[in-house]
This record gives sequence, C-alpha cells and structure tokens, in this order.
Amino acid sequence: MVEPAAGRDQNADQIAYWNGPGGQHWTDRQQAQDTLLAPIADILADRARAKAGERVVDVGCGCGATTIVFAKRVGPTGHVVGVDVSAPMLARARQVAPTSLPVEFVLADATVYPFVFASFDLMVSRFGVMFFAQPAVSFANMRRALQPSGRLAFVCWREPRDNPWLMAPLQAAYKRVPKLPQLGPDDPGPFSFASEQARAQHIERGRIFGDRNGAVRSVARCSGRARTRCGG
Repeated sequence: MVEPAAGRDQNADQIAYWNGPGGQHWTDRQQAQDTLLAPIADILADRARAKAGERVVDVGCGCGATTIVFAKRVGPTGHVVGVDVSAPMLARARQVAPTSLPVEFVLADATVYPFVFASFDLMVSRFGVMFFAQPAVSFANMRRALQPSGRLAFVCWREPRDNPWLMAPLQAAYKRVPKLPQLGPDDPGPFSFASEQARAQHIERGRIFGDRNGAVRSVARCSGRARTRCGG
C-alpha cells in the first residue's frame, strides 16, 4: 500500500479525496479524460512555449497526460517532473508514460515539497492549481523552484455560468436534493481561479509572480461548451 503524500494540514481534505474513491474514479477514467482534454493540453503547451532542453515541473499532473506532452516538447535533453498528491493517479501515469521520455513522477504536496532552488525553467498545470487551501503560500513555495527568468503557464476554468457541462446537471439535481454548501471566494475548488480578482489575489499577492521577479505569467481560462474555448 502506498502512503498518501505528506502535505500541509490545510490541504488534508484534498489529499484524502485524491487518494480515496475520488482519485480512483479519475484514474479509471484516465483514457477518456486524456482524449477529452487533449485540445486543452495542446493550448497549454502552445502558451507555455517549452523549448528543447528545458526543465519543466507539471503541478497536479494527475495521470500524466500533460507531463507526457511537455516531455515530447523538451526532448531528450530536457526533463519534466510531474507532481501530484494522488498515489493511484501517479501509478497510472508511470504505467502510460513511454520509458523513452525524460519524465519522472513525484508523490507530493507542492505547497510543502522541498523543490531544489531555481531548478526549473517552466512551471505548468492543467486544472491542477485550483485546489490549494492557501494558494499564495503554495505559489510562494513553487516559485522557489523556478529560475529568476522562469515562466508559469496554467489552465483553469472560467466562471460556473460559462460551464454548462457542470451547471446543467447540477441544477437538475437540485430539484430533488439539497444544494451543496456555497463556496467562498477563497475556498479551493474548480472555479477558485475563475475571476481576474481571484487570480490577482492568489498569485500576485506579495508579487510571487510578476515582472519584478522576471517571471512571465500565462493563464488560459476555459469553458466547457460544445466547443472548448480558452482565452487569457
């Protein structure tokens, strides 16, 4: 049995979820999810502009699809590290990643993981950064892993109203069951980075990322309509 990732106490609920039935559910859906989200992985890769030979860290890498995409882009002279709290998803990632690619997977909470200082050129994430209990604290630790000229690129969901894939079935369910508790603006969840204000609070607070530190921030917000739409 694999021990769950050690993490910050405030992230304990998320670590428990992704190592329990919830994490196993997403692991079982790996192939379908990889196919469904492949266009978004391509958008992320295009925005991030990974170059041959670069070192990349993929935060919340799940079953490894984006890690593999970036490993192909950086080539044999580069290296990509996928970090996630979910042991079952990382086990699947290790199964599906071609052995010829320069990848490795680490079971860890990126909030507290002791990254080697300034060891990466690029940090990326596909729907993996919205679940930190204290995002500013998490990003401060991850910032240490980047070179002074390092870049951050991630994908997050737009506002719930732009995502009928979730809201339509949820509204139908609410006709028969009690509503879920209302999430606050700082609570972790799929839409915690949806607004400009939220991203400013979570990332730019304390100027963790920004021009002063030499980091270029690229963010794509997506809506799950019939045709996936992403924009800055």
